[in-house]
Amino acid sequence: MGIIKNNEYAAKKKISGMLLLIFASAVITGCSATGADPEETADKSEQAIRAVIEKEFNGPDEKYEELWDAAMEAQVSDKYSEDYEAYLESPEYQALMGYTEETYASYFTENGYDAFINAAPAFMYSIFDHDYQLKTSAIEIAQNEKEPTLYDFTFQVEYTDENGETEQFNFKGDAIAPEDGKIGRIQYIDGFEDGLLATLQNNE
Repeated sequence: MGIIKNNEYAAKKKISGMLLLIFASAVITGCSATGADPEETADKSEQAIRAVIEKEFNGPDEKYEELWDAAMEAQVSDKYSEDYEAYLESPEYQALMGYTEETYASYFTENGYDAFINAAPAFMYSIFDHDYQLKTSAIEIAQNEKEPTLYDFTFQVEYTDENGETEQFNFKGDAIAPEDGKIGRIQYIDGFEDGLLATLQNNE
């Protein structure tokens, strides 16, 4: 697992350099299940992609934030700060991993899930301290006509800050679903200096 590596994620603000957020994995090969109806497969794959987008960008997820904070505190504690292997077995880290798996794993192939959580932390947009709300809308997913396992998508995220002021952010990305309803790779691109992640960081 790569959500937390050594002390790289010991403090939330250490993710400030990730203004271009891309979830990616090694090339995933495969095809739809034999005998599966292409339309049904597309529907299930679209549902999986939509679910991941909604779970990532509707929030913040208070349960994940609570578990993340506990894991961060445990990592820098005297008990685990010099023993990373012991930290990976700690109840705090295991609880964080368990909740992440419970939330996301069913939408991915095994390799796809590992790549998703190793490329960058899941729930990236849920771990900021100030009061805010995120809400997705206008999710559009299109299956590629030539490559049926490839899907392009766009969506919007409405950010409401602690003062009740709102701002809209546009996202786009793509996903590969090599199995019926299972994502092998998903990536979506935030903006740079004017993106949602930068806005969240600037309001810390």
